[in-house]
Amino acid sequence: MNTDEKLLISKTEDLFRLCDKYSSARFSDFLDGAELATVEDKVVFPFDYNVLVYGGFGDAEKKIIGVFPQWEEPDVNEFPIVCLKVVGGYTRKLTHRDYLGTVMSLGIAPQKLGDIVVCDDFAYVLLHSDVSEYVRDNLNKIGNQGVKVEIIDDLAEIQIERKYKTIGAVCAAPRLDAVVGAAANISRAQSAALINAGKVKLNHRETEKVAETVKEGDLLSIRGYGRFLVHSFDGETRKMRLHITLKQYI
Repeated sequence: MNTDEKLLISKTEDLFRLCDKYSSARFSDFLDGAELATVEDKVVFPFDYNVLVYGGFGDAEKKIIGVFPQWEEPDVNEFPIVCLKVVGGYTRKLTHRDYLGTVMSLGIAPQKLGDIVVCDDFAYVLLHSDVSEYVRDNLNKIGNQGVKVEIIDDLAEIQIERKYKTIGAVCAAPRLDAVVGAAANISRAQSAALINAGKVKLNHRETEKVAETVKEGDLLSIRGYGRFLVHSFDGETRKMRLHITLKQYI
């Protein structure tokens, strides 16, 4: 276990101690998928608390852990998450990198920044409430383009849908090497080489087990090829191979 993992585990365990001490909900900063996986694998949540993980909308990737006292029902409205709607891109379409780079240039720590979801001519930027007003007041330009920023008061108003490219393929079995091959459109030998080289993550966890079983709903990250959601296994072909539907993040 490295130093970063030890610190993350310690901070997560502190949430329970502080919740008990002050008899009120306590929240982490934003955690990415790998950090959430570490918490899931290595932190034992005590029984006398209610825990909710939330990122501002249903399909968020970066999320905050909320720890509530036993008598308090978890409420997403209590999470310290603020959504900014940033409108711009009048002369050229702004990308995720444009929005991210500008927000980070304001000195915002990564753990205070949630998801950035880019739409046609605006983006939703999820932030920890600690920094939301500062970003709103200082985010005036992205590149050489002026932008308008407003706070969305009610997160329930946000209508966010991830954009995917749907891929239909066949694979020999629901094994990691076979599914990686189908997702990346490479041979099974090539996919096994990627897995053995540590270039594949399954649900944010590095694995070198080529025969590991892949299930519907799993997330694949393949270095050099992108990220894929395993949407469904759709029955067998006449040659006893599996139809599979994947959704590639775009």
